[in-house]
Amino acid sequence: MFCAGNDKASKSVVQQLAKDIGFAECWDFGGDDKVELLEKFALSWINLAIMQGHGRNLAFKLIKR
Repeated sequence: MFCAGNDKASKSVVQQLAKDIGFAECWDFGGDDKVELLEKFALSWINLAIMQGHGRNLAFKLIKR
């Protein structure tokens, strides 16, 4: 999962909630200026999963070398 925003305390809560519901990690994208990036990322998922008919069992994976 990903999060963004300027409030560090709120992001800490969001990151813990994401882990509590089963996400292995919640990556901090940065401040308020990065929220639009996450919105576009979500729209990319919606485009593939819903608009192009690939279904909701579609996910992106972050791979570190």
